Amino acid sequence: MSPKPRSVLGTVSDEIEKKEFVRSTIITVIFSLVFLILGVAFWYWSTPEVIDTSPVNWFLEINAFLVPVIEVLLMVGFFIALVVTIISSRIYFTGIRAGWLEIISALILVTAISWAMFDVNVGIATFVISIGFVVYIYMLQD
Repeated sequence: MSPKPRSVLGTVSDEIEKKEFVRSTIITVIFSLVFLILGVAFWYWSTPEVIDTSPVNWFLEINAFLVPVIEVLLMVGFFIALVVTIISSRIYFTGIRAGWLEIISALILVTAISWAMFDVNVGIATFVISIGFVVYIYMLQD
């Protein structure tokens, strides 16, 4: 298939496409921020000064393994939303897809944040699950 010709002035479908990219980017940025803010809140609630009165204590009373699972899920959610934001923004601004450098950089960044905020085990689990999402993105390319 050959790429569709674009006029200099743009068409109605180009405007609709731009609106969809902007809307998609805004939604994924919001999701990224929500996951990151919840992760930071969860990290703060885990500090010794406030753990007795925080939701983390409630989760620890239910099951000790529930807290690391929630931490991993928050960071993986942040990674997925961040990668989708990067891909959408790159397509919108440059007209080309994001390369693997951007995706791997986001993977390293989120793994480092997860490792520093929570624990080595949470960082490794975030990395492994995020690698699964990167493989999924790779398989979607064809």
